Amino acid sequence: MKLAFYGHTSTIVFTYTKDEKFNKQGTLSGLRPIYDSVLASISSQNINISHEISAKLSESKEYRRDYYGVRRYEDANKKEYYGISRYLGYEDGEVENNIFSATLGAEDAETDTLFVFDAGYGGLCIPEAKSIVWISNKVLPDKEQFEKIAAKSFLFLDGSVLRKAGAMISRQISWERTVSELISEIQNNPKISYLLKARQLFINFDVDGAVFILPNGKTGLEASLMLTHGEIEGSIGSKRPNQINDVLVFSGMALMFVTSVAFLSELIASGEIPVSEYDNSFNTRLDAMITFLSQRGGRTASSFENAMNDAVKYGCALRAILETGDAVVNNPVSLIGDAAPDADSDESSDNNVQLKDWPAFPIPLMKNDEMLEVPKDWTVINSVGNRELYDVAFEYVQHGAAAIEGLPRFALGGLTTVDRWEIESYQNIRNLILDYANTESSRPLNIAVFGSPGSGKSFGVTQIATNVLPGKIEKLEFNVSQFVSPMDLGAAFQKVRDCLLEGKLPLVFFDEFDSDKEGLPLGWVKSFLMPMQDGRFRDESGEHPLGKCILVFAGGTASNFESFVRDDQDFKNAKGPDFISRLRGTINVVGPNPKDDDDKNHILRRALLLRSLCERDKRINKVNGSVAVNPDIIRAMLTVPKFHHGARSMEAILAMSRIEGGVWEPTALPFHSQLALHVDAGAFLGIV
Repeated sequence: MKLAFYGHTSTIVFTYTKDEKFNKQGTLSGLRPIYDSVLASISSQNINISHEISAKLSESKEYRRDYYGVRRYEDANKKEYYGISRYLGYEDGEVENNIFSATLGAEDAETDTLFVFDAGYGGLCIPEAKSIVWISNKVLPDKEQFEKIAAKSFLFLDGSVLRKAGAMISRQISWERTVSELISEIQNNPKISYLLKARQLFINFDVDGAVFILPNGKTGLEASLMLTHGEIEGSIGSKRPNQINDVLVFSGMALMFVTSVAFLSELIASGEIPVSEYDNSFNTRLDAMITFLSQRGGRTASSFENAMNDAVKYGCALRAILETGDAVVNNPVSLIGDAAPDADSDESSDNNVQLKDWPAFPIPLMKNDEMLEVPKDWTVINSVGNRELYDVAFEYVQHGAAAIEGLPRFALGGLTTVDRWEIESYQNIRNLILDYANTESSRPLNIAVFGSPGSGKSFGVTQIATNVLPGKIEKLEFNVSQFVSPMDLGAAFQKVRDCLLEGKLPLVFFDEFDSDKEGLPLGWVKSFLMPMQDGRFRDESGEHPLGKCILVFAGGTASNFESFVRDDQDFKNAKGPDFISRLRGTINVVGPNPKDDDDKNHILRRALLLRSLCERDKRINKVNGSVAVNPDIIRAMLTVPKFHHGARSMEAILAMSRIEGGVWEPTALPFHSQLALHVDAGAFLGIV
């Protein structure tokens, strides 16, 4: 077994001031530390290193040197850490193009696996090898050069490289959206479509998620999604912006992968395959990685009973790469001991979560003309492997967030949702509010929220605004259905101005904005057009500037945005199209009832709400993260066909229950007549 290493290496130099003295610390990045790690982990002989490097990194100029200024930062928990304050440029090294080349194995043997690290410095001329692993977080492989070796190549790329090349792949909306656009772009965008000629592709998105793509001559391609946790792309890094490790994370992920491949390649060649008797997850991952390596000469059937396709099986093994990056992020390089997290601290445990029964999610693909596409209604939550949604929901009510770790979710303040469409809407609103707060615009930011009564329309937006702009938001709420004349609207806007004068950013809810006015459908809509567009309003004393604020219009007659928009004359006469044109974001809040016959995710929405209600109820005992609720009650609350008044009904059933002794038992439930106000009482009690 002969392994070869070829590509770019550099020295990263961090500069900082301590005790009023200038200091610097250097560390290798790129291919060289990957090679050193492989060298330390395998027992191959006949090692040949093409050139040496000084042991004193701070004095070595053999490789390109990238300089970063470093200073102290403070995270949300008031913990100090060192982070990059700015990039200070670079110096060229003494080695041409900073190219490092080395081999492990007999010099006269053909290279079995060549590892290429492309940092974008240029000058690469790829040596011959049976199999090639191409790694980069800076540039795509040169198209002309790559096409000669594509059929024997594994690509390990950062998603930012594809975006930089022109791929239209969204960020921080939802994992399903990111995946769908990636699959579309990599087939249709000529700037990146040549990558599909590779044998396999692994594309990571920060350390939060990755997509493994396996081109297949029969089906076109197979793909799976891996997640380190359930939050959106960039969420781990955002907890500690400018962290030193940001420039080392990708190298750490590549190091993990290359070392695993090299180690297992040698074992496969020697016939010595390790077996662990105490860690089944290790055996599962090892089995997948061995199969992954051994299939280079041809594909075989999956060895996992629960794997829907080979891409999922390989994804189970490759997901460890994400965990490696997560670990690097959460264990900062220590320049000065007193600023680093304590070694015994569990500070990073909230981020570094081990997934349960869903290490990789199969990505469904359907043929549309000559291309494959992800179904528009696909959600990861319906791909939880051998677990049923009911089981996940039930466990969440009992034990909390641990049950949905690894599933995509949006969590901010008291708001948690696992519904893809709500996640996308809330992420969009979050981004809009952050962008708006950082602009000088004096026009209002206009958002519309729709949902059935009791779905919690105002709750979600309030949680987003107050948590992304803590201490800066003042919430005002008005019910338009109670307005009698335009003077009421003018008085509401005057309160908005008063709030601005107090230095707050008003978050203004106009509930039931779509109410009738003097018998005219949507009669109040016209009155909002000038404030929405021009940031001005009229009252009995004249016209006034409104100022910077967030206007939220909560619908009362339509359960979703689509049913609010109509193509009839009444809607046009009410200036409905003009109102819509002034909106910058909309949310459809689904609530705990199924939105249609195909909606199976309502059971998880109910679980999230029920758990939240139980946590807030002081009558219910909480022990080690579990709530004391009888399983029969959980089953009834999750599976009863409908709550008449949405979330309000769920809240009312709990509030009316006569809970004693800290446990919510069936004997504590409300009387039949009380239950009938909120559910089909017979069906509910029949489940209990």
